[in-house]
Amino acid sequence: MSALVLTGTGVGIEDVAAVARTGRKVEVAPAVMERLDRARKVLDRAAASGQPIYGLNTGLGANLGTSVSGDASAFQHQLLEGRSGAVGDALPKDIVRATMLARTAMFSAGGSGISS
Repeated sequence: MSALVLTGTGVGIEDVAAVARTGRKVEVAPAVMERLDRARKVLDRAAASGQPIYGLNTGLGANLGTSVSGDASAFQHQLLEGRSGAVGDALPKDIVRATMLARTAMFSAGGSGISS
């Protein structure tokens, strides 16, 4: 089976099922990587200007009004680590693969400012 190539235009339920249940490989189109790089540069310019950016240099939720000083990268890692704890049994592999595909497909649209 050929790899599913993410182009930033979404995926169908058949694609999600194939990735989740049969282990279909996933690739990201070169144009998506270029779009991600462009979006990240926009975000970096805004951050360098001191503009408040939710979750990048401000707190989240009730801490929205709190400015984050120092290393933004360290703050981002702290956010992930702080939300990585879970309770209960591990999820089945197919659910994890489907969720990871859905997030990656969403990010491939290029508006999030993630780095590639």
